[in-house]
Amino acid sequence: MRTEQDKINRKEANQRYYKLEENKEQKRGYMRKYNNRNKKTIYLHHEQWAQENGYRENDRLNSKNTISFKDGSKR
Repeated sequence: MRTEQDKINRKEANQRYYKLEENKEQKRGYMRKYNNRNKKTIYLHHEQWAQENGYRENDRLNSKNTISFKDGSKR
């Protein structure tokens, strides 16, 4: 786990790195490509990930949680 000082050091290092003009241009190029990516493909990858990790199997999760909350409030 990273400490607060590690986070500060990483932030300062990133700020120093991106002060250089060639690195600013490199980041701009990356962000242009990132923003122009195919969002439909990303959605499909997300859905695949959600299914593999069990987030799409719980169709009755909402009703189960509602019953739990309701039963818990009666106590």
